[in-house]
Amino acid sequence: MPEPLQLLIDPGQIRESFSIWRNAMEQQGHRRGNIWWLPEGKIYFRSKGGDFKLGYDPTGENWTVELNEPEQGTENPLSGLARNSNGQRYLLRQGTLHKNAQSVRVESNEFEERTGLKPAAVTIDGKSAKRAWFIVTALDRPAAEICQNTAAFVDRCCLARDPNAALVAKHDRERLTELFGKPEQGGQITGHPTINLNQRRRIQGEVWQKLNALLLADGRRLDKPKPVAMRLMAKSKPQPRGCSLKLRPIVPQPMSTQE
Repeated sequence: MPEPLQLLIDPGQIRESFSIWRNAMEQQGHRRGNIWWLPEGKIYFRSKGGDFKLGYDPTGENWTVELNEPEQGTENPLSGLARNSNGQRYLLRQGTLHKNAQSVRVESNEFEERTGLKPAAVTIDGKSAKRAWFIVTALDRPAAEICQNTAAFVDRCCLARDPNAALVAKHDRERLTELFGKPEQGGQITGHPTINLNQRRRIQGEVWQKLNALLLADGRRLDKPKPVAMRLMAKSKPQPRGCSLKLRPIVPQPMSTQE
């Protein structure tokens, strides 16, 4: 389980952390009048000071979500900045989306259900947060990656505003659950009592757990294909002679995000 993130409460640290995200967006974006276009994520955004509106409408009339610089380190603003024990910083967003031309108001529990995103563990002054916070992006990353993660989060917000599309996505996730197995286990394992009592260490499982912990800290997840799923995928696409099939684990980006 990933360690909790600490919500930043110092105004200076909040301002500094949010500026990393703002600078990345403006560095990667292309200005078109008062609207910005982000090629990496194919989204538009408008900024005014520390207030950002993001979405897919090139006219700038209908926005999917807002990401605004919080003026205080409390749970009242819908956006927040946090860091882990190593000092790595994150941009967070509550799941509540206000009513607009795209949809009625979306509550946090509906956001979680429709997007499949899970709230991050967040603390404030050592106490667990009362509201659900979702990772938009890690901030100690290249500007292009910050923008890609942000665009992915906007995608999820769009999904949260469209229950029908969210239902289709949910079915897709359930199908993936059928294809991917349980997490690897570490520790010691003893052979069958009637065959071999020697203890063996699950080194592969411990490596998997360490790698997964690093990815979870960055708002990502490592999935392991089930053996039957690997066979099905191998059969689904014939390989040329002399080539070996390489199956890479899927590592989804946090898509793990005022309005």
